[in-house]
Amino acid sequence: MVERLSLLKKRFLRALPSYEEEARVQRLLSERLLSTILSEGRAFSRVLELGCGTGLFTRRARETLETRLYVACDLLPECGRWVSPLGVRFLLADAERPPFREGVFDLVVGSAVAQWFRAPREALFRLSELLRPRGLLALSIFGPKTMRELPRSEVPAGLLSVESWLKLSPPGFSVIRAERYLEKVPFPDGLSVLRHLKRTGASGYLRGSGVSRLKAWLRENPGPLELTFETGVILWRKED
Repeated sequence: MVERLSLLKKRFLRALPSYEEEARVQRLLSERLLSTILSEGRAFSRVLELGCGTGLFTRRARETLETRLYVACDLLPECGRWVSPLGVRFLLADAERPPFREGVFDLVVGSAVAQWFRAPREALFRLSELLRPRGLLALSIFGPKTMRELPRSEVPAGLLSVESWLKLSPPGFSVIRAERYLEKVPFPDGLSVLRHLKRTGASGYLRGSGVSRLKAWLRENPGPLELTFETGVILWRKED
């Protein structure tokens, strides 16, 4: 587990400078997530963002939401350089285990981070405890059909469908909105797919043999290629 987490951090650290230029699907997903939150209002006194990265979601949220305290956390200390100028309080922390007491936040939000959760059910339960009554938990997710055209040696535990996430709903939470999307993204050749994975950190936990297998497959299928992206947005409300 520690080894896989270290690998994830290494890949995302390498991807930070190129992430926002390459993250087309993630950018669209962050806009969908923000739109879903705004359907319930824009005033949230205390906000916690999980896995803020370069601030792709953070930037738009800060422009749109009315907040008194906005905390953004990430596993990489380098992310503080990206989001601190946005007027947020950066915290070095695991998105699955933010170090806060119960009932602190009005909104807990994670944009394109839940697929990396190692224990999704436990993570949702811990995050639910951080919310005040009537608080919102908002996640955008990648589902299991994402890049299904590519060979896989292992699938992250959090790469779940919207339906699967709903089955993990914490006690005392009601589902406000749940939407699923399935899109095709074209790539001119295998090299551009590899570049996309590297520049977004999307290879994540994939280890040596898996990387070798992927590269071999892309050499045998030079392209053009079209990859599937299954995504979704889920919004829960904590009951009184």
